[in-house]
Amino acid sequence: MLTPTFAAELKRRVLVLPFDNTLKNKNYAWMSESTADNLKTEILKSGKFEVLDVTLLRKIDPNMQFANLDAKNASAFAARLNCEVAVVGRFKVRKEGRAAIVTFAADGVDALEKKLVVTKNEDAVINAEIFDSVATLARSISDELNNKLEPLDADEYRRDNRLEKLIRRLQNPPKGFLDSVAIVGSPDSGSAEFTPAFDIDTFKYDAYINYDQADGVEKYKVDYQYWGKRLMPEITATDASCKLGECKFNGRKSTLTIFKTSGNKTQPYTIRLHLPHPGGPVIARWWVTAGYPYTTNIAAFGQSSPEALSRGGGIPFGAMRGFGHLEFGLGTERLQFGNGFKWAWVTQLFYGEGNMPEFSTDSGYNLKLRMFSAGGGLRLDRPIFLGSRYAFSPFVGFYVHYQRFFREVSGPALNAAAIVPELGINQYFRFGYKRRYRWVLTLAAGSFVYSGQNLTYARAGFGIEYSFK
Repeated sequence: MLTPTFAAELKRRVLVLPFDNTLKNKNYAWMSESTADNLKTEILKSGKFEVLDVTLLRKIDPNMQFANLDAKNASAFAARLNCEVAVVGRFKVRKEGRAAIVTFAADGVDALEKKLVVTKNEDAVINAEIFDSVATLARSISDELNNKLEPLDADEYRRDNRLEKLIRRLQNPPKGFLDSVAIVGSPDSGSAEFTPAFDIDTFKYDAYINYDQADGVEKYKVDYQYWGKRLMPEITATDASCKLGECKFNGRKSTLTIFKTSGNKTQPYTIRLHLPHPGGPVIARWWVTAGYPYTTNIAAFGQSSPEALSRGGGIPFGAMRGFGHLEFGLGTERLQFGNGFKWAWVTQLFYGEGNMPEFSTDSGYNLKLRMFSAGGGLRLDRPIFLGSRYAFSPFVGFYVHYQRFFREVSGPALNAAAIVPELGINQYFRFGYKRRYRWVLTLAAGSFVYSGQNLTYARAGFGIEYSFK
């Protein structure tokens, strides 16, 4: 069974303006707003419309003028006030013998389609029954609007939200005294900005400032707009110092309290600040580089490799050639050593191959041996910046690698472990508008150190780094 669905309906809002006293007859000026009030009452009775009347309009703008509005320009006037319908009217009084006759003319305008939907003209004698005549006119206008205009589709039609908020506040005066509040970095210290989903009668907020916003910010300004008459608030803070609306926070969790005035401390606004760790994020930088390693054996410090592969002997590392290198690193700004030295965790992968003689160098038998090496450890470096786009950083690293030497991937393999000291230098080149990203060129040398042997390498790598600072 299919269940029909229905679009949510939005009541049209009718702008009801005072009727224009065409002849400016002071004796009948009361009819201008009296007629509009009767019309408002009858429209609301229908249950199909909302009404925006002159009382509310004067709260929005006391200097707003309603004179000389006609059906043509009423549409634009209504649209600016979030109204979909406008009713404009005029009246003039003439004498016929001893009787005073009033002529009413009223136009109902569809402000969305910019067209007339109701036109009424009616004469009435000004006597004790004039109020009944006005009520009858109002009912006829309301009935015709009701018949000709359907509600709007709430899912498709949107009104200006700022004006809607103002209208709601004027219709239901709030208890609060701020119209908006924000925490922003002072102009000379950063660009942090916290603007909550503010409601005038919500008095407690949490402000979360992230690392990018807080970077370089020493002081924050409390930026606010008053609702109604502008006063000078009193701002107090815990774990912070504030002066002239500008605050310096001494901890990661401070609280701001905003009072209406120093003498009125009822219903204050409270903002709990949540600031990031002063040392930056746990992962303050990461990088990935790929490159080529040149490998060889160096006979030094009593270490040497055999010239040929033999049973029970070592591996002739002098024949091993590097084919590829991949490195991934993670760094932090916390627990640093001072003086600009930084440490990071580094993970490395190496791949190499070598055609190694078996038994002896002149045996005529060669064996192709492959090496896969994976490991990691700690690196200590010292970045040095030259301008805004270039930096270099000498580094020293100490790693442990686990290695497999094999002929075929699925065949038997020799496993080994190596201690790897490494020295090198990174060069950084910032690019584009992504100031936290930069190219990395690495030049380094190190050695896989085994028991009585080594496989020494020099490598070059290129990649990208993201750095918080």
